[in-house]
Amino acid sequence: MFKETSPEYVLKHAKPILDKFNHNIDIKLHYSLAKPSSDYQSIEDNHVRIELSYAGRRISKPHLFLNEARLSAIAISIYLGMIKRHVQLIPCKILFLDDIFIGLDINNRFSLLKILDEEFKSYQIFITTYDKPWYEYAKGFLQSSGGWLTLEFYAEETKDGYEIPKIIDGQDLINKAERHYLASDYKAAAVYARSAFEKITISYCARKAKKIRFKKRRKDYTSQDFWQAVNPDVQPATKSDIERYRSLVLNPFSHYDAEKHEFRSELKGAINAVKRLEVELNSI
Repeated sequence: MFKETSPEYVLKHAKPILDKFNHNIDIKLHYSLAKPSSDYQSIEDNHVRIELSYAGRRISKPHLFLNEARLSAIAISIYLGMIKRHVQLIPCKILFLDDIFIGLDINNRFSLLKILDEEFKSYQIFITTYDKPWYEYAKGFLQSSGGWLTLEFYAEETKDGYEIPKIIDGQDLINKAERHYLASDYKAAAVYARSAFEKITISYCARKAKKIRFKKRRKDYTSQDFWQAVNPDVQPATKSDIERYRSLVLNPFSHYDAEKHEFRSELKGAINAVKRLEVELNSI
């Protein structure tokens, strides 16, 4: 399995996967024949050695040259290559990856998601992570590619003082707004609708490279900063509804005000306006 001419060569499937990380790395693996020690109490030379080139240049000490992201990419590629090498002749193949993205930056993480989506279509893949921001990033990618289900797991404390698992369907923000609206939890529905509006406008600005006034801190940006960049591209009717419902429903409902009425019909209109906004921006 360590001879390049062998059909069982260990890098036969791993090398194409590594190339998709775009690190410009070429590797070869060598295994020296293991032999017993002179006293027959141990095994000698039972190590796999790596020969690595970067940009066509041989690297003498790969463990000192490679950063964590490249080391992780190599390890993941070999692991996934071995999975593909050992063909599972069963209809329901499973691949479980527990926080495999640790050590990879965002660019490499998306490369890995594309690899999994393209190279392991016949597998049922489970990916777990405790990194909530990364989960939200990944969820957007996976939902656009189709065929994925996202779930959130939490520890819920019972009245008796012990914890039980709580599983929440990782549906998008608009769906969550509609679910709370149907449950007559109007404040929660407004919060999710407002969050959906913010996510839609921010994502559109990123996708279209819209010019936004620079601010030193992320927390200094408001939804208005992104809406100003987006609204010239929005249909007049949708633009009018969004601006009306922002001041009438989305912003007031998100704050405590005992004297503020919660208007059910206006909230429904706000949710529908955000849904139309998403459809329009996605079609541009």
